Amino acid sequence: MEESILAVMSKLMTGERFDCIVSEEKEYRKKDKEMEKFSKQLQEYDLTKEQRQAVDRLVSAGNKCNFRYSELVYIQGVKDTVAMLKELDLIKAV
Repeated sequence: MEESILAVMSKLMTGERFDCIVSEEKEYRKKDKEMEKFSKQLQEYDLTKEQRQAVDRLVSAGNKCNFRYSELVYIQGVKDTVAMLKELDLIKAV
């Protein structure tokens, strides 16, 4: 099955390119450093292997959920932009 142009664009724009853009954003860097701090703090606890794995699975699931949410926001933004451009008669409906 062939992917839509929107799906291909979304993958390209939310991947490495977006990582570069976000990594230069001040508030994002601040939150990333905060996350590193908490990660180091967690490592200091005397957790069992099973407890560490449970925490890792929780964080990974949260990251995947947030990544998908970001993709959906991006896709909706593109759709809203196209709809607005059509309404303003700046692009023609196909």
